Amino acid sequence: MFVGHLGVGLALSARSRRFRLGTLLGAALLLDVLLGAFVLAGWERVIVPPDFATAHYLEFVFPYSHGLLATLVWTAVTAALASTGLLLLGRGRAAAWVAAAAVASHWVCDVIEHVRGLPLLGPGSPRVGLGLWGTMGWALLLEVLLLVGGAGLFLRSRPGLPRGRRTVLLLVLGGVAVLQIVSQLAGGEVPAARVLALTWIVQAAALTVLGLWADPVLSSPAGSPPAGRLP
Repeated sequence: MFVGHLGVGLALSARSRRFRLGTLLGAALLLDVLLGAFVLAGWERVIVPPDFATAHYLEFVFPYSHGLLATLVWTAVTAALASTGLLLLGRGRAAAWVAAAAVASHWVCDVIEHVRGLPLLGPGSPRVGLGLWGTMGWALLLEVLLLVGGAGLFLRSRPGLPRGRRTVLLLVLGGVAVLQIVSQLAGGEVPAARVLALTWIVQAAALTVLGLWADPVLSSPAGSPPAGRLP
């Protein structure tokens, strides 16, 4: 799953004006960034199954980025950082909870789609996965619905968002969705694992920056609370 994670980040950002979109897009993609880093380090692996040309999905050995235990650790770390005000989500309990939800949602979404499941603990531990990727059309439909629903909630929560930022955001999100659908269904040659890893890291960074630009901190009139403190 990829654009589905973006949809979750958009929906969570809609919960409050102080929850910056860029931060929550980055949090929702954090496990994929870690996967890319760990693949580059040689700690995790990408597997191209023999039937990739017809199945259109990859398999992974990724206990340190996508295992349930590992996800709980990354979720706790992100929540702790958010609670101190370091992640542009305000500070305190609400910031911690929304950051935690963004990171943990990645594992939940991936469990729905991955065919070769996600480990519960470390290497060699039992794995879980509902395998929606086995019917790729339904998997992609779920992702698009999550993206469209999240985008709708986000835009509804930001009625004053400048038209230019709104348009660029929607164009990029739409383009990313089209690229994922085309690449997922094409079944062509898979890039090298290092190329895939770098792609995951770069695209997460780019979307985080896009989200921060598209959802700027609002300036407050004199005597009113700062925008970052609004509910």
